[in-house]
Amino acid sequence: MRAPLPLSWMLLPAFALAWPALAGAPPAPWWERETAMDEKGQLVLAAKPWWARALALASGEHFAATSGADAAGKMLIRRERLTIKGKPLDAIVWVIDDDGDLRPEDKDGDKDSDCYVADYDADGRADRLVDYLDNDGDGKPDEMEIRYFLGGRLRRAWFGVDLDKDSLMWDVVNYEYSGNFFRSDPHGDNLIYANEYDPERKAWVPHSECPFAFYDTDRDGQSEAVVRFSAVPLDFDGRAEPDYANSIFSYSGPFTERMRRVGVLNVRYSLDIDGLSSAERPLHYELGFNMIGRLPYEFAGMARENCLRRPPKTTFCIPHADARRVAESYPADQTGFSWREYGDDAVALGGPPHPEEDRRWEGVFWTWARRVMHNTGGPVQDWNVRREFRPSACGKRELYYCRADRRIHLRGATEGWLCVGHLGNGDRLAEIRYLDTNGDGHFDRWETWLHGAAAPARVSTPLDPGIRPLPDDWAKLQELYTRELLPEALQANEKLVKAMQPLLRLEPPQHLAKALAAASCDTERRYVQDVIRELHYLAVRDKLAKRASELLAAAGLGVPRRDPQRLAASEKAWAYARTLSLLDAAYGEGRCDDAIRLIKHLQALDRAPAADPQK
Repeated sequence: MRAPLPLSWMLLPAFALAWPALAGAPPAPWWERETAMDEKGQLVLAAKPWWARALALASGEHFAATSGADAAGKMLIRRERLTIKGKPLDAIVWVIDDDGDLRPEDKDGDKDSDCYVADYDADGRADRLVDYLDNDGDGKPDEMEIRYFLGGRLRRAWFGVDLDKDSLMWDVVNYEYSGNFFRSDPHGDNLIYANEYDPERKAWVPHSECPFAFYDTDRDGQSEAVVRFSAVPLDFDGRAEPDYANSIFSYSGPFTERMRRVGVLNVRYSLDIDGLSSAERPLHYELGFNMIGRLPYEFAGMARENCLRRPPKTTFCIPHADARRVAESYPADQTGFSWREYGDDAVALGGPPHPEEDRRWEGVFWTWARRVMHNTGGPVQDWNVRREFRPSACGKRELYYCRADRRIHLRGATEGWLCVGHLGNGDRLAEIRYLDTNGDGHFDRWETWLHGAAAPARVSTPLDPGIRPLPDDWAKLQELYTRELLPEALQANEKLVKAMQPLLRLEPPQHLAKALAAASCDTERRYVQDVIRELHYLAVRDKLAKRASELLAAAGLGVPRRDPQRLAASEKAWAYARTLSLLDAAYGEGRCDDAIRLIKHLQALDRAPAADPQK
């Protein structure tokens, strides 16, 4: 680890750490003085005594040097061939051995307490700085940071905190974040965040994605919950800059006054509800909240001071222990609810080690269609993800179960949609739309739209949709979902499809059969079952409706009252039509056993001769 600092240094206030020359402050350690920035926020390499020698290096060559601030300080300088944005460059890389364990024969530093400065174009100014911090002296990194310089001046940085002690944080390529966090560490307990550098105050401010907080709730080394805050200026205009928090690292403008007044304007919160997150099924999130509001970025304990950090030594991020609590009580002006039902053949989201799962490390995203919510981020899966939107303010994430479709819904959502398709092939099948027509906070209208149709194939407005409040304790909800709600939905689907088979023997389309066989879990299996069941029901109902029309037409109206056969035929026809309507109501309300009983009654009616009304 870095050479231990005297206790008096560690107890100094933050301003003294940034300005060690102030009254009686001890000198900063040599590694800090070596990488000190000038008044413009620049880390200048050209002024170093070894700079001319560095420029003379051929690619692949290196030399050792000692610090001008302390002869005991060990360093390496090398020239490397890098490819930055497709352009090959000969970069100067400066390795500072902060902890004094570099040996004469070493050609590189280590990843516990060393620092790497890259000058991409050898113009004498730093472009990137990657630093590893070993807080407890065990020879393993506990924190790391990647500082980005633009035009030679420090602009922003990524920070990582290794909470689960696996020594994994950021994946670094060419001395910057590789851009693929699948190769970093979205598993277990972790905290990553971004800060912007305020050059006038020489201080960090929370910015962009601050934080991503990952939670291993069952201690299996995987994450079962993830929270992401969008830290952006409070005067942010969501129409003018809809995805500001996700584009800040492409932003090239100067630091401005508005960047000091920061708020949490978007919170993404995803959870594993079926309990399958594991080494075999990592990142197994089903449920995602997307919330927008204007909460000032002011949290107890958010100032993270570390004496081993290069100035500014204090970064800002809500503590890992508090991010979930804030997400669950965030004062949202609007809330989007997403439920990942199945993968989407039209978009590739996944990464190693299980790309076939096609899941994102950040959780379940909202969408950029229909109900636009700023700072949603991406990439986005649009097909086979259920969306529900609540336009009203709320400070609590409340869910309910609905028997009508046997699904978990967002309380207060006024509308929703589910685009069904790209299951085993590129076909678009249908869309399910949800509406709360009476404003009671629960859906009461379902519409099934087949792809390309000008009108819905089925509309259901159940009188009793079977609403049931759900616990806000996620562990209890997970147990309820896996032990009761999901098995019940699977069983209901199987029973209904089996009951409909004698009426119209159908086989699922080949691509749906393929999707059903490829389902990686019961949640996905249930979804494909739902689609097959709905398509079967529409076909069966169409057949039954035609049969009802034939019977009514044959029976006619104005039946002679002294013709027993025609009277009996009229009664049978009306009983058939009436039963079909009752079946539609029972199916729409999710009353599976009643629907099966009515299907059997229709079969019996069709087989039976018209009864003599006189008997």
